[in-house]
Amino acid sequence: MSFKTDLRADLILLLTAFIWGLAFVYQRSGMDHIGPITFTFGRFLIGAMAILPLWYLMEKPKEIFVLNQTNKKALMLGLVLTAGMLLQQWGLVYTTAGRAGFLTGVYIIFVPLLGLFFRNRTEWPTWLGVLMALTGMYFLGQVESDEMFTGDILILLSSVLFALHMIFTGKLANQTSPFRLIFVQFSLATVISAVLIPFFEVWDWQGIMDAGVALLYVGVLSSGVAFCLQVVGQRTAPASHAAIILSFESVFAAFCGWWLLDEYLTQPELIGCGLILAGGLVSQLKVLLKQAPGDPIQHPHGVN
Repeated sequence: MSFKTDLRADLILLLTAFIWGLAFVYQRSGMDHIGPITFTFGRFLIGAMAILPLWYLMEKPKEIFVLNQTNKKALMLGLVLTAGMLLQQWGLVYTTAGRAGFLTGVYIIFVPLLGLFFRNRTEWPTWLGVLMALTGMYFLGQVESDEMFTGDILILLSSVLFALHMIFTGKLANQTSPFRLIFVQFSLATVISAVLIPFFEVWDWQGIMDAGVALLYVGVLSSGVAFCLQVVGQRTAPASHAAIILSFESVFAAFCGWWLLDEYLTQPELIGCGLILAGGLVSQLKVLLKQAPGDPIQHPHGVN
């Protein structure tokens, strides 16, 4: 593989990480106009509409909704994704985009830990990564606001669900088209969110219009375009490069939160964020060293 090709793949993945990181800013700012359930409904509706033409362009499917075993499993995945997204969006009401980005990144550590329940072996780098991440969360916890702490807990719970989503996605990835897998999940999430809105929130057309830019960003760019960019980038990028570059999503979330929302991280928060990022990378160290160039590193597509 030429240097030029590797560089191109790395830049594509870096752009993907930036799009996902910036999404936290729009998810946070969208809460100024509408509630978390309405926002989740809007993003998944737009995301499904964005994926559909890409799916037809890439694969030209003959049928969209087919009641088979694979699609039933995709619907179960959709339940996990919807619950995780609702928790994350709810948490963003109380915490900052930067903190949410780093806490969401803990899914990298939760994946091998939850794998223990599926009799997967957990290597020593994972336990070291867990220790570093826990230390980082201690530093992040040095805040005076109870609301921010509540938001952090909700984001962490969503990270657990995203980790489960990754594990089960890995089991389904080779059984069906990735576009079908995502479209089915997005469609289910749209329906569930639509059903919940009348019970917990008030439908506000003006609020939706005011949050339009945020909804379009997370629906089209974060869910549609970034997914395609990741697929293109990982066709040629070495697995180790892909994992490291995509993990910078959390760094971009903190940077964009400071740049666009005037969110500042205190020194303890910076230390905590650094330890969480380092813990996530360390936890994947042995896996990265074992994988060959071009092997895919999974990411919870459509989560951000």
